[in-house]
Amino acid sequence: MIEDKPKIDFVDKRRIKDVDDTCDDADEADLDRVPTFIEEMQGKVEASDERLKEYISAHKEKMGEMDQVRKRLEEDVERRAEIRFGELMADLFPILDDLDRAIKAAKDTDPNNQSLEGVVILRNQFFEVLSNRGLEMIDCVGEPFDPEMATAVAIEPVNDDKKDNIVVEMLAPGFRVGERVLRHAMVKVGQKT
Repeated sequence: MIEDKPKIDFVDKRRIKDVDDTCDDADEADLDRVPTFIEEMQGKVEASDERLKEYISAHKEKMGEMDQVRKRLEEDVERRAEIRFGELMADLFPILDDLDRAIKAAKDTDPNNQSLEGVVILRNQFFEVLSNRGLEMIDCVGEPFDPEMATAVAIEPVNDDKKDNIVVEMLAPGFRVGERVLRHAMVKVGQKT
């Protein structure tokens, strides 16, 4: 059994233009009007462009945040390396102190001792290696006492106003790397009587 298919009516509204046909009865063509499908596509393109701009903006923001995190991490690594370096230097200070004491003791007992020259050379080479890595000795003799650079372990009475609160003698050297003090100098400070 064959079903009856519905009949489709088709009306052809096309017009064949003849050379003599002026189409005076046709409406004026709207050239600015865009088909609705194209309007839909343009709307989708504009929406996609807006989303893309939002994604680009969010990406740039995240990249800025990542740069800040990277910078903070680099600063943290540098700070930690500086702390570790300072700890290593602090572990080497007793060796330097022992060399200085050995030189002083040798000079006190026999100033003409030939082996003393070798110890002095060794001490100077050792300090040079440390100073090439940024270690500086804090020398504050003759300067006003600064508790951030030195520790006053003794007071010496002075009569001169100019020597009041001035470091008159360094008992043990202090050391720093850059602005960071690794060991405060132990000093004797003048005090006006």
